[in-house]
Amino acid sequence: MLVRYLPTPTLQILNMSDQGAIDTDVQTLSRFVLEEGRRAHATGELTHLLSSLCTAIKAIATAVRKAGIANLDGEPCEADALQPGRNLVAAGYALYGSATMMVLSTGQGVNCFMLDPAIGEFILVDRDVKIKKKGKIYSLNEGYAKHFSPDVTEYLQKKKFPEDGSAPYGSRYVGSMVADVHRTLVYGGIFLYPANATSPKGKLRLLYEGNPMAFIIEQAGGVATTGAVRLLDIQPTDIHQRVPVVLGSPDDVQEYLDVCRKHRH
Repeated sequence: MLVRYLPTPTLQILNMSDQGAIDTDVQTLSRFVLEEGRRAHATGELTHLLSSLCTAIKAIATAVRKAGIANLDGEPCEADALQPGRNLVAAGYALYGSATMMVLSTGQGVNCFMLDPAIGEFILVDRDVKIKKKGKIYSLNEGYAKHFSPDVTEYLQKKKFPEDGSAPYGSRYVGSMVADVHRTLVYGGIFLYPANATSPKGKLRLLYEGNPMAFIIEQAGGVATTGAVRLLDIQPTDIHQRVPVVLGSPDDVQEYLDVCRKHRH
């Protein structure tokens, strides 16, 4: 292996067998977080936390490749945790598979990082991601269709059989909130996990499912709601509090809210 310094502050590591170069002058997640912290005159606490999370995500990625599982535990102090989502300073999620991606927002937009196993670092691949104003996909578990409220049923009817002659929406549902919300972020559309007759308060947890995803979607220009109020405006009363969750492209969510409003009156 040959290490060569270039005229600019860039280091290239050359593999002598195939002369393939690894460019280390890339925007890694660690570098990105440090630069954002400097701009915000931060104390360094968030940077330390995100660095720890990166280490955990890398460990999980290794375990996934080995078909193993990582045991994670820990719970915040209840008094500290029971705050509206508007108080969040950062939120993110990780996607594991053939590649490992981390999607992160520190309140200044949404950025996507891909784990490069060659150097063991997350590399910035998409900066300041914005959700489409309107999509063509709805994501919902229609196995609960018989228990849906009239507003959800009417909205789905509009998506499947548009009265204006436009093309119907496609349906995509993985059953993993992270996967379904990520697709909604990338391609636009709407993700719904509404309340129903069997779960009148909703199914997803506000603090660690609804709020983080709502924060990311809103940072990307989307909307996140229960159908009555913005998710990030809810004052939590319990760590495991459940709420209805509807989020996605602003036009699609607004259409859903219009249907909800009609049924409330």
